[in-house]
Amino acid sequence: MSNKVNVELFKKSSIGTTVDSDEKDLRVEYKYSSLSWFFITFFGTTRMPYQIDFFCKNTEELFESITDKERISHYMTFRRK
Repeated sequence: MSNKVNVELFKKSSIGTTVDSDEKDLRVEYKYSSLSWFFITFFGTTRMPYQIDFFCKNTEELFESITDKERISHYMTFRRK
């Protein structure tokens, strides 16, 4: 098993930016529930976000938005840190 994000599970932007691209090309936005924000604020930790949006910085295009728990878990486990 690889320790990298499987980019085949996710869409690409119109210019080829993937969910595993460098930070200079990719903006990632995490959306958390109110309960998750409580845990982030008071305990510094939380469960997985309920949605992750991926934007290409070059085109400002939203090219992928995931809400599937398995795909979110895969991304959060193997993303670049």
